[in-house]
Amino acid sequence: MPELLFQAALLIIIIRAVYMIFSLAQRPKKPWLDLLHYISVAIVALTFLL
Repeated sequence: MPELLFQAALLIIIIRAVYMIFSLAQRPKKPWLDLLHYISVAIVALTFLL
């Protein structure tokens, strides 16, 4: 059961990071540091999930 909760939490983190990446990428002046932060969060969470 804890493993399932951990996987669900990682999935939520990935979804939130991808949402933030797309919403920040739509801005005319892109906050590159924030974009890189969310990209790295998504990559790390994805590696833990797989």
